[in-house]
Amino acid sequence: MTETSKEPTGCDPDDPDAQPESLPPRFVVWLWIQARRIVVFVIGSTVLLIGIAMVVLPGPAVIVIPLGLAILATEFVWAKDWLRYARRHLDHLAARAAKARQHTKGSRRETD
Repeated sequence: MTETSKEPTGCDPDDPDAQPESLPPRFVVWLWIQARRIVVFVIGSTVLLIGIAMVVLPGPAVIVIPLGLAILATEFVWAKDWLRYARRHLDHLAARAAKARQHTKGSRRETD
């Protein structure tokens, strides 16, 4: 019986022409998902921080903050919860503003 020599499965570090083994498909998918999450986090956080800065600086903070949260909500559950919370409170404030506006219109008509 003769022994068959197996070729090494890894890449020889001394051989410049050697091809590295291909990455397992699961790892590539996992890497892609993590890279996407990082990009979404960086962009969404930047937009959110700009919106928070617009609270004291001139600019449409009421639009930019939910936009940043919406970007983050595409990948993160906590951002989706914050966005839901903000939307609920904005709806409540809009309803109060509409009610106050109707109340002021009604009181003006009575004085005329």
